[in-house]
Amino acid sequence: MDFLTAYMMNMQAAQAAAARNDANRRLDAEMDEKRRIQERADNERKAAEEKETTRKASGAAGFGGLRSGIEAQLRQGLITYEDASRQLRDYGGKYELDPEEAVSNLTGVYTKELLPGRRATGTTAAYQELLGREATEEEKKTSLERFNQGYYTSVQDLKDSILKGSEYQDKFQTSYLGNYYDTMYGKEEKDTEGKRTGKRAFKFDSSLLPTYAAGTEGKTGVSIPKFGDTLSGTPAELEEQTQNIRDTRKYLYSAGLTNLQGDIDKETQKLKNEGAKDVAKIGSAGDIYKSLIGSFSF
Repeated sequence: MDFLTAYMMNMQAAQAAAARNDANRRLDAEMDEKRRIQERADNERKAAEEKETTRKASGAAGFGGLRSGIEAQLRQGLITYEDASRQLRDYGGKYELDPEEAVSNLTGVYTKELLPGRRATGTTAAYQELLGREATEEEKKTSLERFNQGYYTSVQDLKDSILKGSEYQDKFQTSYLGNYYDTMYGKEEKDTEGKRTGKRAFKFDSSLLPTYAAGTEGKTGVSIPKFGDTLSGTPAELEEQTQNIRDTRKYLYSAGLTNLQGDIDKETQKLKNEGAKDVAKIGSAGDIYKSLIGSFSF
């Protein structure tokens, strides 16, 4: 092997070694970068896990206070049972807690302690507000049975039932038309058993109705009915009677005006006749004066 060949081989070997060293350095740098990335990811994950653990621990620690606060609000009537149980379940889902034991306890408090008292109070208030009296023991018992059986789901259901009952219907007028007639003609009358008769008594002051002047009635040839101070009957009958009063009032005023116009026409004609006589007398006197004057010669 000559010198040149040996030199070239050495150069090639040196270049190959340098390339291998460079590749090794790049590989080491890449490995170092991967290790740093992995360490950073591990640190971030660990920090997130610690943060989540702390959050859950804080949520678990605050769950007892939340339960007490929700139960207190429920007892005071500030929130409904549905809202209370929803808040407990939402909190449990947020902090990965099991809220069912707390919800079960809350249900017991509501159904055994709070609900019976509220239904009893609602029953008492409903009868007082709508009928103006205390509920009887039998009515209280019936209401409780209907609540327990689910027929009433709220106090409003009980109130709606009372509004539909015969006692309320007999005691209060609930229709628009009935209220209108009560306003126009007075409260509907009841019989001896307290049942509605459909009739009303309407007060009428007959002294306010115009009457015939002396001698006028004979001239018209029409007599007017005598209206009492109280008109009684159904709304339709009262409508007819009040219309008769209006027609009579209108007729009397019309008759009075007609009679007055007749008197005016008579007086006018009388004045015309008397005036004509006076004119005739004046004309006759004038003719006499003319004759006298004509008999003289000047």
